[in-house]
Amino acid sequence: MVKSFLIGTRNAAPHLHEGIEVLRKGGSILDAVEAAVTGIEESTESGNVGVGGSPNILGVTELDASIMDGTTLRTGAVAAVSKYVNAISIARKVMEETPHVFLVGDGAHRFARAMGFKEWDLSTGRTRMIADVIAKDIAEELTDDFRGKEYYVEMIRSRKLHEWYKKLSDDQYGTTNVIGMDSKGNICVGVSTSGTSLKYPGRVGDSPVIGAGNYCDNRYGGVACTGKGELSIRLLTARMTVKYLEEGMSLEAAITKSFNEILALNDPGSMQCIAVDKNGNTLSASTARESTHWYMDVDMDEPKERPGIWVKAD
Repeated sequence: MVKSFLIGTRNAAPHLHEGIEVLRKGGSILDAVEAAVTGIEESTESGNVGVGGSPNILGVTELDASIMDGTTLRTGAVAAVSKYVNAISIARKVMEETPHVFLVGDGAHRFARAMGFKEWDLSTGRTRMIADVIAKDIAEELTDDFRGKEYYVEMIRSRKLHEWYKKLSDDQYGTTNVIGMDSKGNICVGVSTSGTSLKYPGRVGDSPVIGAGNYCDNRYGGVACTGKGELSIRLLTARMTVKYLEEGMSLEAAITKSFNEILALNDPGSMQCIAVDKNGNTLSASTARESTHWYMDVDMDEPKERPGIWVKAD
């Protein structure tokens, strides 16, 4: 029998114990995953999640999140949330309290308020500095007619947004991923992010898109992605990886096949993931570097780093 456990990306490691403590007290695997992700969202240590998350080109932090229950295949997701920090909890409420799957922007804010969530100021000194730097950088290239106004309009018209995105490194794509499995084999995946740094307002990546950045099914396994979300949206990378598990592939083979599909697009940007199969095996992968993930079960005092794989082009 598999011990109840959580795995996560690097930024999740300091908070896996919060989810494990929930399991020790008899909470569900959904409760545990939500608790671990919430801890990350409320801290400022990540820079890509929750409070202090990377701002868009207007200097506003917009959060995306999703949660999926591998027992029922029920899901909840939110996107472009700028007034609340616990996007993962709002996503769970969408799953449990509405007939919907996905709420965005003002609709998500209205729903969060109705559910009793408290508003948060997501900005920090760091994000305000970033917003100021990008505004000045763009303004230097604009005419007086646009300077200090809706500068991103000119940026889009002149295709400067494409040029700006080419300046972004892989470090400016960031997500927190947590996958949990209990001793009965029930799986939950939680994903939360502020998305690509300096994104266009309203841009939504793969994190809240079920099948792209998040998918799980108790019968086969679960996957959560991070990286350039536009790539995994095009290929439904999380869902296809689980599909390959369903077809009988090993965890490594399934991820390798999905990531080779990413590489075959031959587009800039990288992809990473963490994954589990129905037997409790865990793995992480990257198309850009050596990969690791963090594992913690109910009998451990601290999370342990586990090696993953680097999927390179065939």
